[in-house]
Amino acid sequence: MGYPEQEGGPPVYPPSQPYGHPHPAAPYDPHAGVYGAPPPHQQQGYYPPPTAPPPHGAYPPPQHAYSPPPAHYDQGAYPPQPMYVAAPPVVVYAAPLPPPVMQMTPEQMQHMFPQKPKYQDLPWAILFILHLVSIIVLLAISYNKTTPSTDSDEINRGKDSGNNFSTETFFLELGRFLGVILAASGAAIIFSFIYLSLTKRHPKAVIKATLVLSILVWIALAIISFLTGSYIMGIIMIVIALLNALVFWMWRKRIPFAAAILSSVCKVLLRFPAPSYFSYLSGLVLLGWTVLWLITVSQCQKYTGYASGILTAYLFLSFFWTTQVVKNVVHVCTSGLMASYYFYSGSPNGMPGNPTLGALKRACTTSFGSICLGSLIVAVIKTLRQLVQNARNNNKGGVVGAVLACIAICILSILERLVEYFNMYAFTQVAIYGKSFCQASKDTWNLFKSNGADAIINDNLISGVLVVGTILGGCFAAVVGAVVAHFLIPQSWVLLAIVSFLVGACLVTLAMEVIESAVATMLVCFVLEPAVLANNNPELFTRLRDKYNR
Repeated sequence: MGYPEQEGGPPVYPPSQPYGHPHPAAPYDPHAGVYGAPPPHQQQGYYPPPTAPPPHGAYPPPQHAYSPPPAHYDQGAYPPQPMYVAAPPVVVYAAPLPPPVMQMTPEQMQHMFPQKPKYQDLPWAILFILHLVSIIVLLAISYNKTTPSTDSDEINRGKDSGNNFSTETFFLELGRFLGVILAASGAAIIFSFIYLSLTKRHPKAVIKATLVLSILVWIALAIISFLTGSYIMGIIMIVIALLNALVFWMWRKRIPFAAAILSSVCKVLLRFPAPSYFSYLSGLVLLGWTVLWLITVSQCQKYTGYASGILTAYLFLSFFWTTQVVKNVVHVCTSGLMASYYFYSGSPNGMPGNPTLGALKRACTTSFGSICLGSLIVAVIKTLRQLVQNARNNNKGGVVGAVLACIAICILSILERLVEYFNMYAFTQVAIYGKSFCQASKDTWNLFKSNGADAIINDNLISGVLVVGTILGGCFAAVVGAVVAHFLIPQSWVLLAIVSFLVGACLVTLAMEVIESAVATMLVCFVLEPAVLANNNPELFTRLRDKYNR
């Protein structure tokens, strides 16, 4: 497989040709081998490995003049046979040479970055905005809708009016509570950057440690199960521990490649920490949206009958859709930053100014419709699963209904996870190439058919690092929260420690999702555009290629 390239210049961000499309051939340069490809000494073993050409019939042709066809051959038959010219001799170097540096002309820059980029999937962005407006209108209508009061309501209202409430005491306790939460949040954010730095310096050791730790945790749980008399559960956990050990042994040769990807990603995120800040900001946005949604749900309890069921389904769909959109905007923003680094860092043009801000702008404008469309698919699946869950909790359908509900929930949960995983890579291509969601999905499917196993193995090796980081970050925040609560609210330090753990785990999860997005982008860029890295960062390209081919 050859490297895709741009005619007359270097491959740049975003590449003009999508995955799977042919690229125009560049002129032959006898001093640099085949233009746009690594030197001959690197043409074996790089990722993805090229297939060996057949001895005859492939370019370059044999080093002799083209012989005429047999006399009985019909010269006028279709297709006409072109006359070949002997190709120049292939230059073979005895010593390694750096890959050629390709430059992009201003005309190509204007072509790759038009002043008015195309808005993809615009109707879905408009539909999402209209849906948010409908939620606000629904809240206003439901708030003004009155329900007849009963005598008990009047009695309770009279009792409530007689209670004395100290505003000063309330705000004092609220300030102490917020002080504990802010201390835990700060500890979680600091831990995220420390964990990021540690992963950057020792990625291989961190991956191995998390794999070993997962095995030890399952063994510990099995021992606890045996001690408490749950022998069946203990046997199941022992089997899970053995499966984890088997996976560790089978994937041990892929750890260096995953470690190299993880280290390079952490390096970029430490240099450009803005995606982590945007991720924390998205957490505040989701918190505000959740409060608004809960208020709307409480006001919609005034409706009964079919209206209540329809509003319930619509509110669940709205909640999941908005949550997915906010999450995927951060993902596309992070992917855009990583793509800018991949295509520009080390190039003659250099990194653009404010790459994260530019990626966020694209995610909220030209690619926003694609994000809304892909997020809606996941939201529909989540809504169906939640409705089935509610039906099962209400014991509708008896035993048979409960069994069918469990099967449906299991199927929908698996489908939800598969679609979310697929969307992560589809949105990565949306961020890199500016494609529509449908086109990105098609190209992602082609990518999975050829390199899906690589992506799955790489993600599973790195996911353990992210999960352990989340748990450790939550524990660190819990310790800090408990210490602060011991001085501010000593009678509630245990409860505040639990709350601090949850808050810290949520914040660290936001930071770990940024790492996950960056890793997916780095892998997609390396698979689809390896020549760019070979030209812009030969050292990193050689390291990734060598570790992949182990």
